[in-house]
Amino acid sequence: MLADLQIYKDAFEKKFLAATEKLYAAEGQRLINERDVPEYLVHVEKRLREENDRLLHYLDPSSEVHLIKTVEKQLISEHLSAILTKGLDGLLEEDRKSELKLMYTLLGKVAGGHAELKGKMCDYVKKRGRVIVVNPEKDKTMVQELLDFKDKLDAIMEACFCSNEQFIVSMKEAFESFINVRQNKPAELIAKFVDSKLRAGNKEA
Repeated sequence: MLADLQIYKDAFEKKFLAATEKLYAAEGQRLINERDVPEYLVHVEKRLREENDRLLHYLDPSSEVHLIKTVEKQLISEHLSAILTKGLDGLLEEDRKSELKLMYTLLGKVAGGHAELKGKMCDYVKKRGRVIVVNPEKDKTMVQELLDFKDKLDAIMEACFCSNEQFIVSMKEAFESFINVRQNKPAELIAKFVDSKLRAGNKEA
């Protein structure tokens, strides 16, 4: 009716969007503190689905861009740093692919989301990689641990980050960064590892 009378925008939409922004600003602030990150992301996905349903059933299609952007801003953009700081390392460490995929999808909806995610992922790779390379007590298992770590990250790149070329390049740079912390030692151990595999005569290995 409001659309037919051409008063939808002035009489309704402005107030509706302002109320929506206020609601999600308060909700985002509360839930980012109360819930762990996977739960929070599921909630954001649910809210976006609900708003799309509202658009379908009783809002004018012209409201779509403003409405969805309002929800994304208040629930994702405003809490980008908290989402990544609180949740990313744990999800990567525990190899929780479905939650990582959801994080990639949701963060891709806002400006700078993927860039921030990529940066934090690299920080994790460097930190975790240093633990493997720096400790001399791990020398016997270093190469196998690095291979396992790389396999795990490759699987995450494919399953969660859509084989994003920029993510893959950044991961490679992160590996180069930590592998050089102990100068020649990793290279020496890799050479020994390959030599032992060749001597064993196991072509599959």
